[in-house]
Amino acid sequence: MSAHTATPPATSADLIARRIAEVTKHEPSTEKEEKKVPLTWEEEELAFYQPKRDIAVEEKRKADARAALLLRQLPHQWKALQEVISIRCESINNKAGRAVLRPASPENSKFEVRREDNEGFFMTFDVETKKVTFSGKALGFSRNYELVVVTRDAVDTTAWFSTTTLTTEQTDDLAKAMISVLMRYQQ
Repeated sequence: MSAHTATPPATSADLIARRIAEVTKHEPSTEKEEKKVPLTWEEEELAFYQPKRDIAVEEKRKADARAALLLRQLPHQWKALQEVISIRCESINNKAGRAVLRPASPENSKFEVRREDNEGFFMTFDVETKKVTFSGKALGFSRNYELVVVTRDAVDTTAWFSTTTLTTEQTDDLAKAMISVLMRYQQ
């Protein structure tokens, strides 16, 4: 008897497994593995500092973009506020069939609205402070609104911020609120 044993014939599964093994075998790297060298003190400090710096740079970029948006929008929003108030006055006059409210702009930085009995309010715009001040007997006290940048749904836009109520208002809402106060003021 011979010590030789017969090798069973290769099955198709064995052939496939061998081909996969050949294709996927790991080639030894020709590059030497780099030794892990501890970071120097300077490298450690930079590794700590750099992420914070990147965040600060990005925040500054966003702040600069908001400031530029505010500067671009400031004259447009002042003009829009005057126009919206005029449109709202015209709408009330049309509904009433007479001139109930009279808007007027005596100067570029001033605007006023008078009721038919001559009660009214005044708006004064200060470019440097980015504020509009509403005043007049009908309002009871001066109300300041500052144009600010607000972010809604990840988009920067401008709105009027009240230093009294700590709320932001869109132009039309602010116009309606001031006209409502005037309309409801006792004669």
